[in-house]
Amino acid sequence: MPAPKISTADSAKNYSESYVKGLNYLLADDSSKAIETFSELIKVNADTVETHIVLGNLFRSRGEVDRAIKIHQNLLARPDLSRKQRNLTVGELANDYLKAGLLDRAEALFKEMIQLKPDDLGVCRKLLDLYITEKSWNEATDCAKILYDRGDPETAVILSHCYCELADSAMKIGNNKLVRESLTRALEIDRACVRAALLFIKHHLDLNNAGAAKKLIRQLIKLNPEYINLYIAPVKEIYIQANEPNAYQNFLQDQNKKNPSTQLAIALIEHYASINQIEKAREFLSDVLKQSPSFEAFEFALRFLKSDTANLSETWESLSVFLLSMQDKKIEYVCSFCGYESHAIQWNCPSCRHWSTMKPV
Repeated sequence: MPAPKISTADSAKNYSESYVKGLNYLLADDSSKAIETFSELIKVNADTVETHIVLGNLFRSRGEVDRAIKIHQNLLARPDLSRKQRNLTVGELANDYLKAGLLDRAEALFKEMIQLKPDDLGVCRKLLDLYITEKSWNEATDCAKILYDRGDPETAVILSHCYCELADSAMKIGNNKLVRESLTRALEIDRACVRAALLFIKHHLDLNNAGAAKKLIRQLIKLNPEYINLYIAPVKEIYIQANEPNAYQNFLQDQNKKNPSTQLAIALIEHYASINQIEKAREFLSDVLKQSPSFEAFEFALRFLKSDTANLSETWESLSVFLLSMQDKKIEYVCSFCGYESHAIQWNCPSCRHWSTMKPV
């Protein structure tokens, strides 16, 4: 007796049920069974584009990028793909290349996608992220500007930092015009950009323009007082250039009252010592150690007292080294977006890659 024929409708029904079954495995985070199911589906119907794409993505998510690339490349070689299917496949292959670290190939595909769909901001964002990874700041700036001009809300901060990168590079080669243009644009886009203001202050000081630097530092303190520790060094240089040592002392005293910190206290002690007010420096140091003791304060105290105290033994030096090593492990900044912790300021969070989210603890 001949085997009963399976109708087209029954075949489609079985295929749909298996496809849903594979999706359920995906939702249950069972990638092994999902791969098994979708692989069987491809054997039954090798022409199904969506199944190939899902299978390739599964391999990529499991770290089997070579297999994902092979599947998506083979799919892309088909002459019968619709425009929508081709765009989708190109996007997945670009993601494969990104995961594999083949950035040049990924870049070429993202550019192709932008030509096919100029209004796809998602592709533009991926290309921007790629340029940032490559540190291709001219290209990153152009890409971020496209997003910014189209009203993308998250791009303003990124674009301002791209201009900061251009300015930083221009400073190293002495291109003052590009420095000014880049930093002016950065502050136009993000008035509260701490990095841009600090770079502009450095630029003014390099040109012996203490007046312009002073104006910027005042604005910076007003807009972002929480970064006060980053302002101490440029403020000191500003008042040295302006020959106003008393103004620098007043600044330190005023800021230490408003936003007390160990760094401000140390800067003030060092200033007292530099103008030969040694006793005042000792008294203030004693107050700091009593009122707000910290590893950094004690380490500074050991170094400060060592120069004029004959009774300090080698134990003090060992303790200084120990305290300094503990200070290196101290968390100074935390990313307000993802919680990444660091002992140094990083304008682009290494974890979530958001800009200007590192805040002082």
